[in-house]
Amino acid sequence: MTLTEAPVVRPVRPRPLPIVVLRILLPTFAAVVALAVVVTATFSSLHGAPGPAPATRPIELVGPRMIGEDSKKRPFVITATTAEREEGSNRIRLSSPILIRSQGGADQMRVTAATGVYDEAAGRLELSGDVRLAGPSGAFATPSAVYDAKSGEVLGTGINAAANAGQLQAGSFAVKDRGKSVIYKGGVHTRLNVK
Repeated sequence: MTLTEAPVVRPVRPRPLPIVVLRILLPTFAAVVALAVVVTATFSSLHGAPGPAPATRPIELVGPRMIGEDSKKRPFVITATTAEREEGSNRIRLSSPILIRSQGGADQMRVTAATGVYDEAAGRLELSGDVRLAGPSGAFATPSAVYDAKSGEVLGTGINAAANAGQLQAGSFAVKDRGKSVIYKGGVHTRLNVK
């Protein structure tokens, strides 16, 4: 009979407290992180993909000044309180625009309005809101007008004109020949002041 040695039994040492705490905290932290990822993914899928970023606001110019010349070599200047280019176009929105053609000349014309849009490609200034014209032919008031920067003509609708000689109302008008000729159409009514 052989004698075998009895196995050596070592006493179990208690684990230090930091290891016990870490064995509990690390799995708990991992479970919380996994839960947060699942909740975030679910919330994002329920609310859909984020919408497009808001469009950037166009650049606004304060006190712009545009200078040009019409086909008859008459200079014109367009100023405004503010200007803002329409996105992706040649159109410029103007606040309180002022057009002066042939400044200081015998056929000087001044046009003011509440708002306007200048189309650079077409060479047109569209004016609206309390449009007032003053030139060699007299003073005019109209709700809207268009200045063709290429030909130098001004076209408008619903005119109410006043001059020293009297008053005039018409459905439309066209200022031509350097302001020396004005054509009125549509229900023209005049009142002459006799001296």
